[in-house]
Amino acid sequence: MHLDDAGVRDHMSFKWYWCVLLAIMGAPAYGKLPQSLWVVEPAAWSRPVQTMVATLQGLVAQSDAPIWINEQNGMHEVVLKELVKEGVELLSAEDPWGLVEACREAVQGYVVYDSGGNSINSATSLCGVKQAVAVTPDLVEQAQAAGLQELADVRGLTPMEVFEKYAGSWAKGRLAVQDSAKHRHLRDWVVAEKAFCYQDLSQDDRARVHGAMVPNHWVLGWDGEHDFVRQVSGQGGLVLPADWSWNLSVTSRLEVTLPEPPATKLVPAKPGERIVAFVMSDGDNVQWMGGPFVKRSGFWASPHRGSFPMTWEVPPLLAELNPRGLRHLYKTASAGTVTDGFVAGPSGAGYVFAHHQKSPASFAEYTEKMMLRSHLRVTTMLNSGGSMKDCEAMLDRPEIDGSLYKGWLYDSEKGRIYWHNDKPCVSYRYLLWEPHPDKSPEGVAKAIADLPSDPTKDEGSYALINAHAWSFKDIGGPMEAIRRTIALLPPGTRVVTANDLVRLLRHHRAGLRE
Repeated sequence: MHLDDAGVRDHMSFKWYWCVLLAIMGAPAYGKLPQSLWVVEPAAWSRPVQTMVATLQGLVAQSDAPIWINEQNGMHEVVLKELVKEGVELLSAEDPWGLVEACREAVQGYVVYDSGGNSINSATSLCGVKQAVAVTPDLVEQAQAAGLQELADVRGLTPMEVFEKYAGSWAKGRLAVQDSAKHRHLRDWVVAEKAFCYQDLSQDDRARVHGAMVPNHWVLGWDGEHDFVRQVSGQGGLVLPADWSWNLSVTSRLEVTLPEPPATKLVPAKPGERIVAFVMSDGDNVQWMGGPFVKRSGFWASPHRGSFPMTWEVPPLLAELNPRGLRHLYKTASAGTVTDGFVAGPSGAGYVFAHHQKSPASFAEYTEKMMLRSHLRVTTMLNSGGSMKDCEAMLDRPEIDGSLYKGWLYDSEKGRIYWHNDKPCVSYRYLLWEPHPDKSPEGVAKAIADLPSDPTKDEGSYALINAHAWSFKDIGGPMEAIRRTIALLPPGTRVVTANDLVRLLRHHRAGLRE
């Protein structure tokens, strides 16, 4: 969408008062839509200026005229168009220091950091606590000309010195891990939430930071995968990949009523058929699901979507971080005989390893709460070490119907089903994943043809198939790989959503007890 087409007007000179903070930092503040959005396109600005504006965005996120970083990137386009359609006025902001002046009432001063080091994370953290914008030394003169005063200088301070000096000021349920080279992404959310943001802490220091947090605290960002997720799991947190995110300070405050995702009428299993479900991976990825995913032809925008039942992992906490994005997926999902189904991504409320969790029962209870918020009934578990028995805490929760299980090697359990409380934890039998021949459409279809074909008597007639999100780019993406696999399936194979596969298994087990 071109901003000119949206009727953007420039009234920076008299709209400053809309930027007064209306609520305590970190709590959703919009009871209704904002009247206006300042729209900025920062590509022409220097990296330090972009950082300054990102911290300003976090400060004014709860005002009646928040700031929106305009980049044509999937769900951001969708949300902005919705807001315009619903009457939100877009205000052009081409001058970053004019934007500071327009939002002056929200800003108490500035924090100085060194653009060449890790102090950008400390500065971003302090901006939320101090109600400040982050500036490098070369921007100090302009900040002072804008009427701001220095509130802190974090150059030369270690992250732990900053953390301990302001102990008690940080949000207890929010942390961020961010590469200091990422000058803009995620920083607005850190400021808005008063989160502490770090990188490259020692094991002892990381334990001290996480030890000051409440159970099931969020850790937005990324710091590798296996060791990072294992450590956060053991420290009572949950990972939300979001290090390339922007506008989260705004989207998380645009509360909406979420519709129920589409459902199907259950068709009981019958002799002579095999029942399979395809699930798209990487649904823990907040930045992907709330960004390019919706516009990519290999994914949500695939011309094949709606021609076969398909299941999508989604982060339950998208209902908190970008509820309009999640609403869009539910509203545009295919329904009826051919349905888009939705399950919680790994490993519930956020990415954790169940085997290493500090409190599996607490995390399961929190996951149930977030799944109710996002209208999900089936969760995913991606584990490292341990076994399928680690699903028991999830299956103990009344509102969770079942779990889909991946070991660190996704198909390590080869389709085995673990039952607890008459609920299934279903492991992935096959993978669509390049470059392995047995994980190609031809290889998976051939393996399915060798399965038993009586789901009324043999659970081996069911198969859960994971479609790796980042494979098959050369043929049009994972949705094309799924289409090719389905075209090769033997007669009598029924494709369902993973939700229905769980329902059919439970129906089958209930019948065995009668």
